[in-house]
Amino acid sequence: MDTEIWKDIFVNNFATWVVVLSLLFILIGNKFHDKYTNLLFYLFLGTIVLLDIADITDFYYFNLDYVTPWRYVGSISGYILRSVILVLLILILLRREKRNKAIWLIWIPLIIEIVFVSTTPFTHLVYYIREDNQFMRGPIGYLPHFISGIYLIVLIVFTFIFSSRFDRTEVMTVCFISLFAIAATIFESIFSYKFLITAALAISCLVYYLYFYVRQSRIDELTGVYNRQCFFSDIEKIKHNNLFFVMTDFNGLKQINDTKGHAKGDEALATLANCLTIAASNKNTRVYRVGGDEFTVVIYNAKEEDVKEYVNKAHSELKKTPYMASFGYSSYKDGDSFDECLKHSDVEMYKDKNNNHEK
Repeated sequence: MDTEIWKDIFVNNFATWVVVLSLLFILIGNKFHDKYTNLLFYLFLGTIVLLDIADITDFYYFNLDYVTPWRYVGSISGYILRSVILVLLILILLRREKRNKAIWLIWIPLIIEIVFVSTTPFTHLVYYIREDNQFMRGPIGYLPHFISGIYLIVLIVFTFIFSSRFDRTEVMTVCFISLFAIAATIFESIFSYKFLITAALAISCLVYYLYFYVRQSRIDELTGVYNRQCFFSDIEKIKHNNLFFVMTDFNGLKQINDTKGHAKGDEALATLANCLTIAASNKNTRVYRVGGDEFTVVIYNAKEEDVKEYVNKAHSELKKTPYMASFGYSSYKDGDSFDECLKHSDVEMYKDKNNNHEK
């Protein structure tokens, strides 16, 4: 009997173990500039390992003809860890909102689930296991599924709410992960397939991490916005449209580096990039870091009023910080000199800088 059970466990988990080990090697060999993102992925991977152990425990003791406390340990851990993984996915998606205290409200449904699920051996509210080892749902037996569903909905909603801050590939990646998790949940629930959700989450973690890995060629690691190489590549594709270039230069970065150190200077640049990104609520707006403290915002299919509105929003966001930047913009139409437009934006930006007192 035990041999057959362990054979099933090995066969059903082999792909998951391969994915987990592959991702572990990738994580060890490649680290992102953002330590917070690295930490979240390590937690994500570690939680998947714990979930797999919980599912194996539950599966093993499920096949017995009598109930043991380990059956509860496996099932309780499985319910909770599934929701933990979804929370980690949301935190990865909203990694640039980590200083926003409201984001941490997403832990509330998980806490509610932990309270009810962990006490179910005594209350029987969520489920209980009969003496013959049969699983029975309680009055709120679908609470864990409901909370997991809430997290999936939150993940999808946040993806579209904050879509202007992500590139399309990340939006598509998160949607794929969500649909993949939903499909695995349906198949595991309706057809009683085992270990599908764990495998789906492991693959989702790998896919999301590979997205980050690939984007390094297009994204500036320090600030999270597009890099100089990506800027010139994108311009070749869209410069036939009505474009506006907004040049932005940080005011007083040298002073920050000299007096407070380069770490504070990096923090200041990341803050500026975040302000520029938040202001870019229009999907036709992209932010690029093209130099040390220079950023270019490209707004296409827009009018001059849209550009002025963007600059005003960026100023409003910067006022919430101790930093300041200068702005200058110019328009590009089909047939114009691309280089001349950039030079004109640069000139306008330095005019703005001369009119401001650098911090």
